[in-house]
Amino acid sequence: MTHIERIAVHENQRLEAHLDNGSTITLNLKPRLKTLRFALLADPEFFARAMTDGRFIRWDDKVEISLTELFQLAQK
Repeated sequence: MTHIERIAVHENQRLEAHLDNGSTITLNLKPRLKTLRFALLADPEFFARAMTDGRFIRWDDKVEISLTELFQLAQK
């Protein structure tokens, strides 16, 4: 199964996930910041704390996106 090797955080709540198969997914989370689930990510300092364990992208155990959800969000 594919894993997230690393992530890169960019301005305007953009996130790049680099996968172990050589693919990169760029996700723009800015349109979702008004939702209850992603509202904490509106703070650029908090957004910059993104970490991955290979299966999830997490922000201080308060917000998380699974690899499966990453694919789904990128398709929208």
